[in-house]
Amino acid sequence: MDDIEAPASRSRSRSISTPSSEGLPTFDDLLPARAPLTLPNEEKRLVIPGLDLDVKLKVDAGPGCGGIAWPAGEVLSRYLAYRHNQTALLENKTILELGSGTGLVGIVAGILEPSAKVWVTDQRQLLHLMKENVHLNLSPLQRTNVHVMELNWGETLPPNLPLKQTDLVLAADCVYFEPAFPLLVQTLRDLAMVNEHIEILFCWKKRRKADKRFFSLLKHHFYMNHVDDDRPNEREKYQREGISLLRLHRRH
Repeated sequence: MDDIEAPASRSRSRSISTPSSEGLPTFDDLLPARAPLTLPNEEKRLVIPGLDLDVKLKVDAGPGCGGIAWPAGEVLSRYLAYRHNQTALLENKTILELGSGTGLVGIVAGILEPSAKVWVTDQRQLLHLMKENVHLNLSPLQRTNVHVMELNWGETLPPNLPLKQTDLVLAADCVYFEPAFPLLVQTLRDLAMVNEHIEILFCWKKRRKADKRFFSLLKHHFYMNHVDDDRPNEREKYQREGISLLRLHRRH
């Protein structure tokens, strides 16, 4: 697999060079809570190859919000469906999604494999939206394997998450707000230190030059490799749209 190295940044966060998140702002400081702007009858349907049914999503189009379906989430969802159908990737796995927004990727994982235990996480103001979407998609299947929980990047990991049992961490379209970059890196580090065998799949769409700063921070703690076991020609397709799907491995 190709190793990804982001250009070195002259600005390095002191808080990211140490195991402690002391000194970092809280996620609520950066993105304070606000009233949701979800329209009761607004619903998006997504077709994911490998699923027998469409994924239905209510969305929240409020400013500065992850409550809509972004393209990297769809790419990661398609990858999970393909790989699970090929290798039973999700069978009996414990899965944690960061920055879930609508809950799309975690919901897809829960639909794909009833034995998987999935946690979709985000800020407090998105929990109601995720709960609605989990109910919308899992209740007709009589499934209760997707759980919703608050997790703010850069803060202590919630003790009621099954961290030591987590096999797979998913993150899609989480590189969008520069002040939160060190917080996301800290959370990824914390998760990787709890379980050294954890698999981290990270999907993002290149939008701004500032994104390089995130990867400059990340590369101090992780090796980054392009996923190369996707559906034939799939990688070429999404890379033309500026999307990359990476597997992260913690540096020791």
